Amino acid sequence: MSALTDLAKAFSTDNDDTFFTQIDGAKKFFTDATSWRGASHDAAYNRVAEDHDQARKVGNYVDDLVTAINQAASDIDSHRTVLLGKVADAEAAGLTVHDNWTVHGPDADTDLIHTHQAAIDGAYHPFTDAVSTAATKISEAAELVRAAGDLFGSDLDVKDAPAQGGRLGAEDGAAAAAAAKSNDPAAWAQVASHLPANGLTPDQMQALEQGKDVPTLPAEVQDYYREFFNNAGKDGVLGLNQYLDGQAQGGNTMAASQQRALADGMVVLTNEHVGTGRTPDGKLVSPGSYTNLPPSMRQLISGRWEDDTGVIKSDNGVPQRMQQREQLANLLSKTDPGVVGGKTFSMEVARQGASLAHYLNDADTVNHGNLPPGMPADAKPKLDTAASQLLGLGTRNHEADYQLLTGKDSQTGAPIPSDLSFGANGDQYHPTGNYDPSKFTSSVFEHQWGDKGKAASGLFEWTGSETHDPGAEGDLARKTMAALPSVLAPTHTDDLTHREALVTAPDGKTVFQHMADSFNKNPEFANSLARVSAGNLDAFAYAGDKVAADPHPAVPLELRDSQRLLMLASQTDQGRQTLDLARQQYETAALYQVTHNPGGVAPDPESFLKRLAGLDAHIDAATNNAVSYQAGNQVAQHNAQAMQSYTTTKDIADSTKKLVDAIPIPGGPFVGAVKNIGEDHAYQALLNEIDPQPKPGKLQFPDVGDMQNNAHNNFENRLDSLLQNGGQLPPETKRSDYVSAYEYEYNARTSAQLARNSSDLEQLATGGAQAPK
Repeated sequence: MSALTDLAKAFSTDNDDTFFTQIDGAKKFFTDATSWRGASHDAAYNRVAEDHDQARKVGNYVDDLVTAINQAASDIDSHRTVLLGKVADAEAAGLTVHDNWTVHGPDADTDLIHTHQAAIDGAYHPFTDAVSTAATKISEAAELVRAAGDLFGSDLDVKDAPAQGGRLGAEDGAAAAAAAKSNDPAAWAQVASHLPANGLTPDQMQALEQGKDVPTLPAEVQDYYREFFNNAGKDGVLGLNQYLDGQAQGGNTMAASQQRALADGMVVLTNEHVGTGRTPDGKLVSPGSYTNLPPSMRQLISGRWEDDTGVIKSDNGVPQRMQQREQLANLLSKTDPGVVGGKTFSMEVARQGASLAHYLNDADTVNHGNLPPGMPADAKPKLDTAASQLLGLGTRNHEADYQLLTGKDSQTGAPIPSDLSFGANGDQYHPTGNYDPSKFTSSVFEHQWGDKGKAASGLFEWTGSETHDPGAEGDLARKTMAALPSVLAPTHTDDLTHREALVTAPDGKTVFQHMADSFNKNPEFANSLARVSAGNLDAFAYAGDKVAADPHPAVPLELRDSQRLLMLASQTDQGRQTLDLARQQYETAALYQVTHNPGGVAPDPESFLKRLAGLDAHIDAATNNAVSYQAGNQVAQHNAQAMQSYTTTKDIADSTKKLVDAIPIPGGPFVGAVKNIGEDHAYQALLNEIDPQPKPGKLQFPDVGDMQNNAHNNFENRLDSLLQNGGQLPPETKRSDYVSAYEYEYNARTSAQLARNSSDLEQLATGGAQAPK
C-alpha cells in the first residue's frame, strides 16, 4: 500500500507546493503591481485571472486523483487485513493456505477445511472487488487530469473535461494508426500509456455472465474506446497489440495490463447489456453494439474464408488475412475471464473460430494435410490455437451459444441472417441467406482440437448448472439443453418409411456417428456433456413414456434422444465415471426419501423405484454401448490395417511372380496341370510364410445377465444399508415388493437398450440409439 500512498503524497506535494504556488504567483504579480494601471492592465489581468481560474480547476482534478488514490489504498488495505486474518485463522488451526487461496489439510479435517475455505472466500471476493474498483476510480481520475490539461489554454472550459473521452480516444486512435506505419516503439508506448484501465468489477462481470444489464460504464470510457477503435482501425489495433504482446512476453507487467485493457475495452464496447445509465423508463443509455467497432475490424471478424468472393484469393491475401486472425485471437485471449462480449459480436468471433477449424479440416481432407502456398510452416498449430481462443471467448455469451446451435434468435425465435457484418464485408465476402447452424456445428465438432475440445464445449457445458434456475437465464439454459439432441443426433422423417431416421452426412455415415467419433477424438466434449447430464438426471429418469403422476423435469427428453446423449457422454472414462457417481448420489438421496420419508416421495413409491431402475438401466446400457462402439471401431481399424498389409504383400508377390515366370528355368518350363499345382502350392506357401492371411478380430459384447445381476445386487445393498440405518418401509409394503419392482423394470430396459451383437451395434450408430430386439 505504501507505493500508492507515496504516489498520492508526491502528487499532492507537487500540486500544492509547485503548481498552485506558480499559478497564484502570476495573479499576485498583477495584484502587487503599483505602477501599471489602465485598460491594458485590466485586460491583461482579466486574461491572467481567467487562466488562473482554469488552472485551479486542473489542480482540483489533481486533488481528486490524490483523493482517489488514498481512498483506494485505504479500501484495499482494510480488505487485505481482513483476508490475511482469515488466512492466519486457518494456519492457526493447523491448515495450509496455498498461493491461490485454497485451504489444505488432513483428509479427516474435511469440515474444518470447508469452514476456513468459506471464510477465506468470503474475504477474498470483497478484496478483489476493492482492487478492481480502485483501479477504475484511479483511472477515471487520471483521465480527467489528462483531459483538463489538454483543455487548459483552449477556448473550452476545463470543467468540460469529463466530456472529452471521445476526443482523447480519437487522438490516441489516430496516433496508433500512424504508429502502425512507422512502427515506432516510443509512439506505441505513449498510446498504450493512455488506455483507460477501467475494468469491470467482479459483480459487474457476474451480472453480464447472467445476462443482466450493467448501466454503470462511465460515458467518457465508452466514448474513448469507441473513437479509439474507429480511428485506429484494424492495423492500429493489431499493431498496438503486437507491441504490447512483445513487451508482456519480456516480463513487462504494465504492458500485460495495458493489453488486457485494450482487449476488455473492445469486448465491453460490443455488449448490448452494458450502458452508461438508464432513461426514466428504465432503458439502458448508450448500450453497447457490434457496430461500435469500425468496419475494418468487423470485416476481420465476420469475413470468413469460405465466403471469400475471390477478391482476397486473387490478391494472394489469404496468408496475410490468416495471420491477422491469429493476431486478433491473441488480443481477445487477453481479456479478463469474466468479460463477456455482445450477442452479435460473440456469435461472429465464434463463427470465425469455426471457420478457422473448417479451414484446417479442409486442408486435412482435401489437400492431404497441406496448407496453400505462402502459409508459414507453423501455421497449423497457430490457427488451431486461434480457433480455440475465438470459440472460448464467443461461447461466454449464452444467448450467442443458443443462437449458434439453433440458428434462431434467442428472444424472438426468428431465423438469423448469415451476414452480420453490417456492411463491413463489402465485395470481399458474400455470405448468403440465413445462418446455417449445421455447418457451424460440423466444423466445430468434427475438428480435432489441440485442447481436446475444452473451449468448444463451452457452447453447452454451462447449461448443466443452470437448467434448474428460475428466470430468464434458467429459461435460456433449458431451451439450449433441449436443443442438444437435434444438434448432436439430428433426425428427419424418412421419405420411404415415413419414420424417424438419423440424418446422414455426405460420406454416408450418420451425423450421430460423426459425433461419436468426434467425442472420442475430443474427450472434453464427452466430459462436458456428462456434467450436463449429471446435473439433469431427472430428465433421463423420466424420459420417454410418462404418466400423469410423474414430476416434470426441467428439460423433458424423448427416450431415444436421452439414449443418444448418454452414449455420447459415455465416450470417455471420465464421462462414464461422472454419470455413475451422479446417478449413485441421486439414487441414494431418492432411496433415503423412500425409506425415511415415504409419504413425501411420490403417491406410488414402487412406481418411483421403477423410474430409478429405468435410470440405472439407461446409464448402464449407454456406457456399455459406448464401450462396445469404441471397441468395434478399434477392431474394424485393426482388421482393415491387417487386410491392407496382406493385400499389399500379395500385390507385391503377384508382380514378383510375373517377373520370375519370365525367367527360363533349367530343364524347361512346367506344363499343364503340373505347372499350376506346383507353382500355386509353392506360391501360396511362400505368401503365407511372408504374411499369412489375417483372421478377422471379433468384438466381445457384454453379457446382459451379468449386468442385470450386478445391478440387482447393488440396489439391494443400497436399500438394505438405508434400512439398517434408521430407515423403514410403509407398513403395507414389503422389501421384496421394492426389489421385484426394480428388477422387473431394470431387466426390461436393459434387454431393450443394450447392444449384444454387431447387428445391434450397427443399428445403434446408423438407425438410432435403441438397439432393435
